[in-house]
Amino acid sequence: MTDHYDSADVIFINTCGFIEDAQQESINTILEMIDTRGSERPKIIAAGCLVEVYGKGIMDSIPELDGAIGVHSYRELDQFMEALFSGKRPVLKSAPSSEYSSLSTRVLTTPVYTAFVKIADGCNNRCHYCMIPSIRGPYRSRAPEEIVAEVEDLLDRGAFEINLIAQDTTAYGTDLEERPDLAGLLKQILQLDRNFRLRIMYTYPSRIDDSLIDLIREENRICNYLDIPIQHSSDYLLEQMGRHYRQENLRSLFAKLRRRIPDLALRTTVMVGYPGETRRHFLDLLNFIKEHPFESLGAFTYSRQKETPAGSLEQHVPARVGRKRFQELMLKQRQIARRINRKYLGLRLPIFVEGKVQTGDSWHYGRTEYQAPEVDGLVYFRSVEKLKPGSLVSAEIKAAGPYNLMAAKPLLIDRLPR
Repeated sequence: MTDHYDSADVIFINTCGFIEDAQQESINTILEMIDTRGSERPKIIAAGCLVEVYGKGIMDSIPELDGAIGVHSYRELDQFMEALFSGKRPVLKSAPSSEYSSLSTRVLTTPVYTAFVKIADGCNNRCHYCMIPSIRGPYRSRAPEEIVAEVEDLLDRGAFEINLIAQDTTAYGTDLEERPDLAGLLKQILQLDRNFRLRIMYTYPSRIDDSLIDLIREENRICNYLDIPIQHSSDYLLEQMGRHYRQENLRSLFAKLRRRIPDLALRTTVMVGYPGETRRHFLDLLNFIKEHPFESLGAFTYSRQKETPAGSLEQHVPARVGRKRFQELMLKQRQIARRINRKYLGLRLPIFVEGKVQTGDSWHYGRTEYQAPEVDGLVYFRSVEKLKPGSLVSAEIKAAGPYNLMAAKPLLIDRLPR
């Protein structure tokens, strides 16, 4: 493995096929690598979901590519490499397996102290705008003992924060009778007598049950944080999207969560510009996030995929209207987040140190349990001590903005307070 392109023999570019912007970003990266590779001309491979979408067509469109391999073919990487270095331009695209297919010990691409652990692959929700089921296949839960073993291995390697991910984490275990549900899986992980914290991402609103809520509330090592993509609040659009809940279900869920876990931080993702979305539907969404504020919110404009049921819908919202609604929504969320983040003022919170600010000798940054890696804000604080990334400190929050927090001088702590 190397971080330097010019010393590589092979460059694998991991691609995304989910929405048009992601596909274009993947293609741009491939073309950039082709343009910048040096005289040694390392072989450039397109890997991942874009290959599942276009198959051999990606090789025809970009003749400079040396090969392509889809997400379901990584087990055949050795044969792929043999073909590649024998002068061929191999393309491997396989159907998804009937069970979760694990590879050998992984190479961490995140800093060692935080890691994402996949608990399932595929999806059975079949939302009308989404290509994931056709790319990734049906939902397949990973064996719980395998998940626990990977978590333990990551902790041995220096991890502290474990982020559980899947296309739908709350569907864990629904595909096989012998598997525990998500709460049962969490309990198995928590049997590890180690100092770490768990974060749950990508939960589906209608599958968040009382057993999961109780476990989050009672277990100190689970972050008081839930990522619940709702996509929209309009009943009409939720039905059109193929989502299995309605606005009243969301209202009831969020009221229960706020009541049962008072210091819970909620993150969501919403979509604007879906076919048939009117100004009235959009205002419904704005009103909903005002009444049920989220600490963090991500948004994207609808991206038409011809292979999905939504791709054949009429009444497409003009792109400029979608962009305008996106900007209006994020401005509203900025105002909401600025207000809601003030609840942290004066609190002394554990902060997970991630690094040092380049422009200031004593400025550091990190995250509380209420901030997920890569998608949420940060906490900034000053310390003359050398703080190692991955260490844990405690500090009082002194200022709050729409995304980031500022803290006073921290105190180093060894583990999460009980």
